[in-house]
Amino acid sequence: MKKLIITEKPSVAQSIAKSLGGFKHKDDHLESKDFLVTWALGHLVTLQEPEDYDKKYKYWTLQHLPIIPETFKLKVIKETATRFRAISRLLKSKEVEAVINACDAGREGELIFRYIYEKTGATKPVFRLWLSSMTETAIKDGFQKLRPGSELELLAQAAKCRAESDWLVGINATRAFTRRFGTLLSVGRVQTPTLAILVSREREIQAFVPEKYYELIAIFMAEEGNYQGKWFSEDKDRFRSIEEGMKVLHLVQGKTGKITLLEKKESRQIPPLLFDLTELQREANRKYGFTARRTLNAAQSLYEEHKLITYPRTDCQYLGSDMVPQLKEIISCLNLPPWESFAQALLGMDRLPITKRIVDDSRLTDHHAIIPTPVKPDLKSLGNDESKIYDLVVRRFLAVFFPQAVWEVTRIITEVEKENFKTEGRKLVEPGWLQIYEPPKSDLLPDLKEGERVQVEKAELLEKETSPPPRYSDATLLSAMEGAGKLLEDEELRQAMKDRGLGTPATRAAIIERLIEVGYLEREGKALVPTPKGIELIRAIESIPINELVSPELTAEWEWKLMRIEKGEFTRDQFMAGIIDLTKGIVEKVKAISGEKTTQMRAATSRVIGKCPVCGGEIRENKAAYSCSNWKTGCKFVIWKKIAGKTITRKQAQVLLEKGKTGIISGFKSKKGKAFRAMLELENNTVVLKFPENHSRAQEKEEEAK
Repeated sequence: MKKLIITEKPSVAQSIAKSLGGFKHKDDHLESKDFLVTWALGHLVTLQEPEDYDKKYKYWTLQHLPIIPETFKLKVIKETATRFRAISRLLKSKEVEAVINACDAGREGELIFRYIYEKTGATKPVFRLWLSSMTETAIKDGFQKLRPGSELELLAQAAKCRAESDWLVGINATRAFTRRFGTLLSVGRVQTPTLAILVSREREIQAFVPEKYYELIAIFMAEEGNYQGKWFSEDKDRFRSIEEGMKVLHLVQGKTGKITLLEKKESRQIPPLLFDLTELQREANRKYGFTARRTLNAAQSLYEEHKLITYPRTDCQYLGSDMVPQLKEIISCLNLPPWESFAQALLGMDRLPITKRIVDDSRLTDHHAIIPTPVKPDLKSLGNDESKIYDLVVRRFLAVFFPQAVWEVTRIITEVEKENFKTEGRKLVEPGWLQIYEPPKSDLLPDLKEGERVQVEKAELLEKETSPPPRYSDATLLSAMEGAGKLLEDEELRQAMKDRGLGTPATRAAIIERLIEVGYLEREGKALVPTPKGIELIRAIESIPINELVSPELTAEWEWKLMRIEKGEFTRDQFMAGIIDLTKGIVEKVKAISGEKTTQMRAATSRVIGKCPVCGGEIRENKAAYSCSNWKTGCKFVIWKKIAGKTITRKQAQVLLEKGKTGIISGFKSKKGKAFRAMLELENNTVVLKFPENHSRAQEKEEEAK
């Protein structure tokens, strides 16, 4: 008799077979003396569609809503049915005495396995393989610590609640809004409040009225050198009018002043916490401009294929005490360029300086923080994205063991004609953990003394303008989602808010991409910009109003309850009862909308984006392209939505039509899969790719890689 191991992906099946040893390849599985190993391809089974319950639901009508199945039923996904049949056959084999769930160790992995197992009607005992690393040692250790499947029942319940609640809200709200407003409107339990965060910021930007102000800057000449100061008074450091500023400028210009205060203080900068997925995505976006999905894909590859980092889809930034004996082994694997000197410094210590900011059992969740594994990396085998993400993980891991950085901060006040100017400088005294990175530059000042007389060499009044709040990037939106709508830069505060965030670390990247896919968001460089369609959807929901669909705080409560289900502090029945009430309320409110409220939505979702440069007709957006409405009479002008692997946004197409060319766009792919940047240009009314002047293709690829 044998045990059947079911993994989520083929690569994981191969890794397990290699670690356990003695396997032979069969048609649709791997086999050894004690085990059979087979694999899914992600989700093989999903919840049935409304029309699977009743054919009448094939037609989207308001009268059939809400659709609330008494019992949710499953169906096999058609595209992967062959793989499902292979697993089903093995599950029913008399040779198999038990099943080992080796899908990803998290909520979604549990759901993938449970749906497959339930759909096959299997009854054989289940054991759970729970891995935080894909190294051979970790896999063998995991098989020594198999858990009864029943221990993961609460996790499975939370996973099913998540899937069923998304089905109920998504199906019913999408159909209700689509039928009422006459255009396809995708609405979701998490995606819609996420969109609301972006729309709220866009409204702030659009409503912002810039105001001019003036800053007075003086250059002081001292005995040891010059320095700069900025005018301030007790309650302000700028002038509202140019007249007010010029009055002070004329008063101090060319005069002698005195340093009335010179104080030096020590400022300590503690090392950051280890990475969880959200923080890794934020850092990769800040440093490299990576989208959240791009970072996740690279991290998943480093985990599954290269075995170089631990499980990436984690929400934890701490390690458990059981990992302490492995830490020096991991560091020894990093004793190679470019981290060699840092690794050697740590390996030379008798004991690593471990604090509660690194190892804290009370902070552990299903998985610990993302760290390197005790595997010596073959850096040449890594792709560009993988190399960058691995370097981020390695440097963060090493940094937490280094001491605090110490700065000497100098504050100076210079008085001229009873007007005060402030100057601040700082010098890095002890680099500490910052030596692992490129340390920030010091703002050095000359050797000055309190009471010293100085001369105003130059004074200048600078005209400035207040700025609107910035648009969200992937990094800042991930922070806002984690903080339930609040943009939390403070690391400790974000830790406290984690349990009440929008979505989970594993789903947030997909939510952002989904909003782009359905036409509610567009990327402009790093910025995420709501489209007219997205803005109007939020306006329509607010006007009804359906606060649960647009309030990040309220929606985050559902995610918090899912986590409580996992811990046994809330029941599946309680959660689903709340979701059913929410669904019914949404449908009732949408049905009650008057026809007058649909006008703005229809205008916002108009598919006309500009005039045809060939015949003057309307350029309309469709599923595959932006094309001329006069195609029936022979006009063939078209801007395809997919050009060299890059999705061309509505805004980019509009700019191309208005100006005849776009700015530089990133994300194109060559036939060999290499990324490059280019501009779109209309040449003889045909869309062509143009490269920036003085840039070769090789240079473009190199810049994109950076």
